[in-house]
Amino acid sequence: MKPYLILIFIFLGACTSLPPAIEKAQVEDISYHQISADLDRYKNTQVRWGGVVIGVENEENNSLMQVLFYPLDHYGRPQIDKPSAGHFVIKSTQFLDAEVYVMDREIVAVGTIDNEIGRTLDTQSTEVPQMSSTAIHLWPINYRGEYYGNCRSCYFRQLFW
Repeated sequence: MKPYLILIFIFLGACTSLPPAIEKAQVEDISYHQISADLDRYKNTQVRWGGVVIGVENEENNSLMQVLFYPLDHYGRPQIDKPSAGHFVIKSTQFLDAEVYVMDREIVAVGTIDNEIGRTLDTQSTEVPQMSSTAIHLWPINYRGEYYGNCRSCYFRQLFW
């Protein structure tokens, strides 16, 4: 009986899904490159974008989170093993704690494209798309890569023993 329970928990744990506000959002299938090339055409378009957090700035009435864009997989998780297309900014009316939304955390958000916002990337100033978010999902810390590379079953043993 115990092996069957373990298998059930493994399968349920592998089926992590997005919150309904993000998963069921009516979004346009428009690429980052299309919006970057002609932002005026796509203003007020609802998109689902993701990537990794670069930084958070809290202002009086909103928070701005700069994100390094990555395409999303079929679960809605950023594919950080793919090339990044660029940067974008998520504008939220909710307070985004910089201690929670720390650098390199994976995130996915739904919102409408507003305009471009000036950012300094390295030493260069540039304009990047800004999204007004309706929902934000911070993915759990990921165990990608070689973290469990020498012991693939160690991750599952940690969960159940």
